Amino acid sequence: MPTATGLCVLAAFPLFLSGCGVFAMQRDFAAEKARNDALEKRIQTEEADLALVKTDLQGTRDRLENALRANADTGSDLLSSKARINDLAGRSDELAHSLEELRKIQQDTRNEIDTKLDAIARQAVQQIPAPPPVQIPADKETHFQAVQGAYTQKDWPLVRTLGHEYDVRYPTDDRADDVQFLLGDCDLQDNRPTSALGEFNRLLKVYPRSDKLDKTLFAMGEAYLQLHDCANAKLAYGAVEQRFAREKIGAQAKSKVAEIDHPSPGMCAPQP
Repeated sequence: MPTATGLCVLAAFPLFLSGCGVFAMQRDFAAEKARNDALEKRIQTEEADLALVKTDLQGTRDRLENALRANADTGSDLLSSKARINDLAGRSDELAHSLEELRKIQQDTRNEIDTKLDAIARQAVQQIPAPPPVQIPADKETHFQAVQGAYTQKDWPLVRTLGHEYDVRYPTDDRADDVQFLLGDCDLQDNRPTSALGEFNRLLKVYPRSDKLDKTLFAMGEAYLQLHDCANAKLAYGAVEQRFAREKIGAQAKSKVAEIDHPSPGMCAPQP
């Protein structure tokens, strides 16, 4: 038979067993909860990673679509450009051919025009008689009168032809210096100052005792003024003023020197 103490122990044993089961269930629940929390955190982490992957994937898709679209546009533009180039090349060939044809037509037209112009020129030459050659008088007096007559008529080419021939035929004649002066003065009046200076210088050299010395020096001053060479013009006028001071031409030369000392605009400017 159990004792009282034994009964008490036996009575307490089921309670102990009951308490041990509760403790075991609590431990299991805590472990499960911990595992659940860990899974929750892992799920959250995985979701975050998935979101990042989705974002990256979407960005990659967008970039790929843009690249494909750009490539498609580029390809379309390239095809369009190639077609345009081919079209332009064709038109260029057509234009080149047309231009060559026009050049041939132009050359043919030019040859035809040149031919007609040559015919017209030949016809004009045949219709217009050439001027008769200058008749040089046989005697000296008539020759001199012809030079003076041409000078009076301002027929400068005839003056030159007759005058130069007179110098050749009668270089020692008393009036050879007069003819030489007319040659220089006709060039001066014909707006040929450089040629005039050449004729006047020849007179000074060949006929140093000429009675045309005053007019020659004065005319040289005029020629230099036509050339806007005021320095040499002043020298020529100054020589006339000094050597022929008492004569009318000396006073005229003095007036010219004063004019050069106070020149008008452009009077002494070198000409291009």
